Amino acid sequence: MPGRIVMLIQFQDIWREIWMDGRALPSNVGAAEKGAPDPRYNGYSVGHWEGDYTLVIETTGLDERTWLNREGYPHTVNTRVQERYTRLDHNNLDLTVTIDDPKVYAQPFSLGTAHFKWIPNQELDEKLCVPSEVIEYLKALGDPAGSDPNAVGQPSK
Repeated sequence: MPGRIVMLIQFQDIWREIWMDGRALPSNVGAAEKGAPDPRYNGYSVGHWEGDYTLVIETTGLDERTWLNREGYPHTVNTRVQERYTRLDHNNLDLTVTIDDPKVYAQPFSLGTAHFKWIPNQELDEKLCVPSEVIEYLKALGDPAGSDPNAVGQPSK
């Protein structure tokens, strides 16, 4: 699309807009002033190309109810996320994600690099957040994290 990329995300069947028209990221997301944009689950993103093979996306304005990763790293609405998508060759793509949120973390850090391989004729799986998955998540991560028997309001076991 002229001036933007629309990224289709397999999980939850959602999409994300990355503006490629040179605009700046909003600096007042969530502010009380009139006209300030509201935080969004996928934030506000702008991108540019570095050379022919690396797409750099900068994002801010993430809703604070979201996490930075599956382990539940928190963030503020002012977090800056940088994604670097580098095409290594015809079939391989690397994604490196860097987080900068001085209100929560002492210094910027990387969430690591994900490696993607294009597979001809691959079909997409449905990835939806359904109650059974929430139950499995709570069994594996949520309940153990909150099971301190000395905590106020926790049932004794």
